[in-house]
Amino acid sequence: MGRPQKPIVQDGSPVRLFAFWLRNLRDSAGFTLEQLARRAEYGRTTVSDAMGGEKLPSRPVTLAIVGACKGDVRRWSEYWAQVRRALDPDCPDGVAGIDPPPWDPPGRPAGLHAEQCPPDCTRTEPHGWYTESVATLLRLDTPTPEALERRTVVTTCEGLTRIPVGVSVPRRAGDTRTEHGLEISVVRGGRLEDGGPEYESYFERFLVPPDPLRAGTRHTYEVRLRIPPAQPMAPHFVHVPLTRSEHFRLRVRFDRARMPRRVWRLAGVPTAVIYQQNPGTPSLEPDGRGVVDVGFAAMKVGYGYGLSWLEAGVADQ
Repeated sequence: MGRPQKPIVQDGSPVRLFAFWLRNLRDSAGFTLEQLARRAEYGRTTVSDAMGGEKLPSRPVTLAIVGACKGDVRRWSEYWAQVRRALDPDCPDGVAGIDPPPWDPPGRPAGLHAEQCPPDCTRTEPHGWYTESVATLLRLDTPTPEALERRTVVTTCEGLTRIPVGVSVPRRAGDTRTEHGLEISVVRGGRLEDGGPEYESYFERFLVPPDPLRAGTRHTYEVRLRIPPAQPMAPHFVHVPLTRSEHFRLRVRFDRARMPRRVWRLAGVPTAVIYQQNPGTPSLEPDGRGVVDVGFAAMKVGYGYGLSWLEAGVADQ
């Protein structure tokens, strides 16, 4: 058996994110490197290098790997071209023009999924849905921190009429302000209703889609989260799945006038680690635009995935 590949340290590079999703495709297919190399009809070293994250593999190698894993060759071809274009220093869009996975698997009508709850399901959340993907852009270069989240859920019950939207906003260490809040608004995909538990640092609303959702339907909605003016934000942003959640992509755009001293990737960490000033996990460097871009899959319920950082002017422990 060959030596396992080294973990990919995400640093905001589209090449490393490309390698991350290529590995995820291989993992989903269940192939070892040797098995994949035989099916792709390339050498093991070539296949391993394609998923190493050091350089963008050639289009033929990429599509041979995707085809062997029964992935969507057309979408991967488009994705490869987008990454190749983004590597051109004169590209006007840069990484903004890239549309990475997850996508619908081939052979399945867009938006339709086979999984359903049993007929006697209680039809209450979270029985009636699961999270397929969350994609978040956190902007720290705005007057107040704000996040735009695109969430895609898959319904497993017939006639689902609301989906809980819960967000935890922990206090920053040393913050003794009386007021502590979060502004939540819907950009598209439904409307918000009040309801659900709400505590000092936890806020929950319900998303009501335009129409009741049929079982097996994929529904995408976008919400905007804003920290109120003058409220300090804790130096981390993580996704902690409380139910099934398959993919999470996080992009943080730091203020280039106040770049963080260090940034750490958090993958499957206990809650206590999230709050540590130096979690001891792999550190990353923002790109030239001040952006760090990371992706996660196969997430475990109750563990944290995302980024933490040490702000400028804060002493390292």
